[in-house]
Amino acid sequence: MSHPSIVLSSPAPNVQFKYYVADRRAQTARLRAAEICLEVSLILPHPVREVWPIFADFNRWQGRFGFVWDGLPANNEDHVLHLSNTPGANDLNYDLDGARTEYIVRKVVPESLIYFDSLPEAVTGKDCVWTGHNVMSLKEEHGQTRITIFMEHTWYSETMSIEDLRAEAKGVLDSGLDFWRDYFIPDLIAAVESTSAERA
Repeated sequence: MSHPSIVLSSPAPNVQFKYYVADRRAQTARLRAAEICLEVSLILPHPVREVWPIFADFNRWQGRFGFVWDGLPANNEDHVLHLSNTPGANDLNYDLDGARTEYIVRKVVPESLIYFDSLPEAVTGKDCVWTGHNVMSLKEEHGQTRITIFMEHTWYSETMSIEDLRAEAKGVLDSGLDFWRDYFIPDLIAAVESTSAERA
C-alpha cells in the first residue's frame, strides 16, 4: 500500500485544494484498488443562514454543462438520488455524456452538514467498479462561512493492474479539479453574490 503524496494548492483567493492519489488495500487478496481524495475549502463573506439555501441547491451551481440531480441531497436524508449528465450538454473533453451516478444520502444537518455516498458503479469499457464518500460542511466564522467539501473515490478490479487503476483515478481527479476550480466554485460564488445583491 503506497503512502500518498499530498498536494496543496490555492487556485483563487479564499479557496484551497488538498488532494492525492494512492494505492489501497482491498477487501480480498485478488482485488486491487486505487483511491483519490479531494478536499475543497472556501470562505464566503456571508453568514451561514444566507449561504446554506444556495449551497444546498446543487442544481443551481452544478448545473452548467448538463449536470442535474433528480433530488437535492439536502432535502433527502436516507434516500437514493441520481446525478445525471445530459448527453451533448457539455463542450469539454470529458467523457461525461449520459453518465448517471447513484447516491445514498446518509446524513443532513441543516446549515451544517451533508454526507452522501456514491454506490458501487461499473466503469464503462473497463473491468472495474468505483464508489465513494462525500462530506460537505459549513461553519460560520466571524460572520463568514467556511465550506469544506471532502470527496473520496476508490476504483477496484481483479483484472486491471494497479498502474491502470491509478491512471483511471488520476484522470478523474484531474477533470474534477478542473470542474471545481473553473465551474463549480465560481458558479457557487456568483449565485451567493447575486442573491446577496438582490437582498440588499
